[in-house]
Amino acid sequence: MEITVLYFASYKENSGIDKENLVLDSERDFMLSDILKVILTKHPKIPTPQEKIVAAINEEYQPHNHKVYDGDIIALIPPVSGG
Repeated sequence: MEITVLYFASYKENSGIDKENLVLDSERDFMLSDILKVILTKHPKIPTPQEKIVAAINEEYQPHNHKVYDGDIIALIPPVSGG
């Protein structure tokens, strides 16, 4: 299975890239939480705890228990703060 990951704002700065393709073992199912674990292991400078990461799959926000499919595009959106 191959997916595309898009990094925005601080995630882009901390990972050093804005986009990457991940190739994963296609013998099993992956949830978004599994993908986030892979990403955080690969990019340890991303400081946001996994449970706080907001992600969109194919331009729709999804919970971490959402199943990921071959060809999906995952966009990581950092937490927004301000007043």
